[in-house]
Amino acid sequence: MTAGKDPSGRPPGDLGPREIEILKSVIEAHVFSGEPVGSRALQKGAGLDLSPATIRNVMADLEERGLLVQPHASAGRVPTDRAYRLFVDRLMGAPRIAAGFAQSLDEALEAHRGEIPDLLSEAAQQLSRLSQNVGVVLVPEMRRIVVEHLEFVRLDHGRVVAILVDRAGVVHNRILRVAEGFEQGELDRMGRELSARFAGQTITAIREAIALEMTEERAVYDRLRARLLALSRDAVAADAPSEVVVAGAANLLETPEFTDIERTRALLRTLEQKGRLVGLLERVLDEDGVQVVIGGENPVTGPSSLSMVAATYSAGDRVLGTVGIVGPTRMEYARTIALVDHLARTLTRFLTTPGA
Repeated sequence: MTAGKDPSGRPPGDLGPREIEILKSVIEAHVFSGEPVGSRALQKGAGLDLSPATIRNVMADLEERGLLVQPHASAGRVPTDRAYRLFVDRLMGAPRIAAGFAQSLDEALEAHRGEIPDLLSEAAQQLSRLSQNVGVVLVPEMRRIVVEHLEFVRLDHGRVVAILVDRAGVVHNRILRVAEGFEQGELDRMGRELSARFAGQTITAIREAIALEMTEERAVYDRLRARLLALSRDAVAADAPSEVVVAGAANLLETPEFTDIERTRALLRTLEQKGRLVGLLERVLDEDGVQVVIGGENPVTGPSSLSMVAATYSAGDRVLGTVGIVGPTRMEYARTIALVDHLARTLTRFLTTPGA
């Protein structure tokens, strides 16, 4: 997302060196303290070789341009979403992750390599721990899964469990109810046939092929095969809702932004209603690189004082899901971007070569 023009009609990026220096200093001071930044404190804290009066004048100009706001008449100023967007797009340094953090993260994930649910849960925990914000991971959707193996096990006369193994090694179980029972031998033959025909294909492609065969003459006149095909179609249904793993919600409750009880309630509602996070994380699935959504840029996140940094992870060239960090708009964006990018790449490496 890009910033629009400011209220003065000038593009936000059209800043002089002094304005850039003061804006960056305000942002860095506010990220550190969470409090409004005054001109005198800024002069001392940032070591600016400018008088407080000059700093106040520049800050007033930045406020007029929609980059700073004064929450109270007697308070200092805080950056707006537009200021953070300008900072992320043009002013901050290159995102880099500290070697120690990268090693710690890789070792934590390595311990769960091959155990996909635990791996994704650990990824969310590590994002939360290293950022002191909220870690979120969008679990792969069924329709994005690439099937390696499919089999059926008879539970009783009216129930069959479909066992699907995807390319990443994740086992998916689905209990299917049937009007008439099957013999285990019939289920075994269908499982072998489907595995041989469809290994390496997506759930969506398999379902379409099965639906096509169900319309063909052989299936219409072979009652057993028609029933087995219907069972197979239900086994590869891609209608399961997306899931998101959330870790570290309590971290946000310790920040100055959420000392207000109403704002805290809004935050907790957002995190409890995971559909909001799923909606935002799914929007990242078709984007390349790390995506940054700041404050009110996306209403899906609920409170406008929240931002999200997210990136996709894959198995080979197939995108599976999204990892991200949710935190206050005053988060350390360069560090957060580097952390999310590194974790997404590590997950992709582990899922592409699960046993390596």
